[in-house]
Amino acid sequence: MMGEMLSAARTRMHRAAEHADVADELVARLDYPSETLSASIPLRRDDGTLLQLKAWRCRYDSTLGPTKGGIRFHPDVDADEVQTLAFLMSMKCALMALPFGGGKGGVQVDAHDLSLMEKERLARGWVRHFARILGPDRDVPAPDVATGEREMAWMVDEYAAMAGSIQPGAFTGKPVSLGGIAGRTPATGRGAMIALEAVRHKLDLPPGDLRIAIQGFGNAGSWFARAASDAGHRIVAVSDSSGMISHDDGLAIDALLKAKAADGSVTDLDQKGAKSRKSGAHILSHDCDVLAFAALGGVVTADNASDLKAKAILEIANGPIGPPADAPLRKAGIEVVPDILANAGGVTISHAEWVQNRGGLAWDEDRVNDYLRDQMEAAARRVTQMMDTHALDMRTAAYAAAMVPLCRAVSARGTCSDFGGG
Repeated sequence: MMGEMLSAARTRMHRAAEHADVADELVARLDYPSETLSASIPLRRDDGTLLQLKAWRCRYDSTLGPTKGGIRFHPDVDADEVQTLAFLMSMKCALMALPFGGGKGGVQVDAHDLSLMEKERLARGWVRHFARILGPDRDVPAPDVATGEREMAWMVDEYAAMAGSIQPGAFTGKPVSLGGIAGRTPATGRGAMIALEAVRHKLDLPPGDLRIAIQGFGNAGSWFARAASDAGHRIVAVSDSSGMISHDDGLAIDALLKAKAADGSVTDLDQKGAKSRKSGAHILSHDCDVLAFAALGGVVTADNASDLKAKAILEIANGPIGPPADAPLRKAGIEVVPDILANAGGVTISHAEWVQNRGGLAWDEDRVNDYLRDQMEAAARRVTQMMDTHALDMRTAAYAAAMVPLCRAVSARGTCSDFGGG
């Protein structure tokens, strides 16, 4: 049975298919994931008690290559979310012209409630339960919510023990000392800034510096803030789970980063003239040129879309805008830089790490950054060209552009017309 989130996400693919020369077989192929495994992972806690945790891994589509996607530890993870995110990753990899399909994994758990040793047991347990579908040529996981370099180090170590050989390319997002790549951590945030600049001419934004508000100030949001500030833009508001901080002339990003690192809250920033609020929800209605969503999905709905005052939206998070909100935003003239473009920097540099591991030669950070810029700008051109050719909004154009290489790959294996069909 298809989940609500996946069903909603597919509506965007179907809308794009109506405007592009896409084979019916491709649409049918992408309607459902090719493989989803579920498991119950036993976790022995430090006090001796036992937890049984629900876990999943979805390999959505492997038309273009091994599936690729993160693993998240979060209380709200379920099969529907995992499959939806794997679907989005399929679109993202195709848009970025990467030789990957889309995958995603997760465990339904509050990672903040786990000790370091409990996290290690869980990370290794996840690998043991899903090892049969993993590997550098089949499915390559990476970090996501509440997982990072350390979890990937545990996972690739466990996988090597099971496989009987060292296979660093089986996971990406690893520490550099264990086959990771320089520049992977900031790649999503930096890539979002590159994408924004590359499509700026399509967003009807004022010339000069931009006033940017950011919802979410974790890894992606903070690195995006750095990149935007370095480019001369003003970060006029930032929110996290603790609340919101704003300043019309721009927040001091270095001080904000220090406050967040020290106290875990953006509202602890001590800057003259800055205003703090206890609810981060106010950022939706904050007056700005660009509103960047860098937290979890499902933030903007049909009910609150009219509250937004931004001229454009940047989806650094996966799925922050629900499909029912698409029409109200279009009616309001708010263009969206969609997640499958805006946050593709992470998987792009994961690809570079995978190539590095398979070739046995390390990339330096300058090469990584050049590759990131080239890939993001090329993908942005594909999207804007599709917008111009078919008079589409940016999200629909991104989906249509993503479906082009998928359609070619499916057609190369033969479609209905090749086998005597109409």
